[in-house]
Amino acid sequence: MFEDLKKSFNEDGFVVVRDLFDSSEIKFYREVIKEAIKERKHFDERVLKDRSDYEQSFTQCQNLWEDYIDIRKLTFDQRVCKIASKLLDTHAIRLWHDQALVKESGGRETDPHHDQPYWPIKETKTITAWIPLCDIDETNGQLGFYSGSHKIKDKKFINIFSGKVDENNFLETANVSPDQISYQAMKEGDVSFHHGLTFHRAKSNISNYDRIVHTAIFFADGCTRGDDKFHFSVDRSNIKVGEKIDSDVTPIAFPITTLPERPKNGISDDFIGYKMFGLLPKE
Repeated sequence: MFEDLKKSFNEDGFVVVRDLFDSSEIKFYREVIKEAIKERKHFDERVLKDRSDYEQSFTQCQNLWEDYIDIRKLTFDQRVCKIASKLLDTHAIRLWHDQALVKESGGRETDPHHDQPYWPIKETKTITAWIPLCDIDETNGQLGFYSGSHKIKDKKFINIFSGKVDENNFLETANVSPDQISYQAMKEGDVSFHHGLTFHRAKSNISNYDRIVHTAIFFADGCTRGDDKFHFSVDRSNIKVGEKIDSDVTPIAFPITTLPERPKNGISDDFIGYKMFGLLPKE
């Protein structure tokens, strides 16, 4: 199984693994994550139309594994982590961070981008596990990948944070074509994995229900910090440029026999806004 998955991943930059979880597991995790988001977002009373374009694409809650033991079990589930490690062709992986991504009913599309340029990781052995907690189709935020786009090693930064991305500019900047896009229908229990350099996007949610997804980003153990761009995953533990990314903020995710403890270093109150709006843990 792993060899076929790895071949597809190396060629396309993504794979979908069917029925990795059973329906009872997904139903349980869906309720846990809904409650976690409700608690995290307690102080954010804005309605969808009052949020930024970026926030209208999805509600985002990072590092849920730190606060909720049941979500920690999902993030570090060894079925998911083993596949991620095998796809990266590495003996061990670390967690960069996890996050819930909820595209509310009426939520706009997620603009096209790839993830690696947002992370100060020098090496490109990075992967995201995308775990839908509901069925995914063309009506509720379906994820689509630009097949083979991870082979373009130049890390083009596509800014999705400050407004809608211009389609023509994206295609030219990313050096991809519209016919490369491959949208994935997924059922509860399916998990997709995509390379950190794979360009992707998601459709708007025109259904009457929120699209709830949990994601976990992993990187090969031994990767180093590549630049001084700020990121909580390295700055909380004062990891310098050129140093190995190795701390309790980014613990080993595979192989493990016990779940990691929450990090000792909290997030500074300099970032109280991120905490108050539920993006990051309060502690």
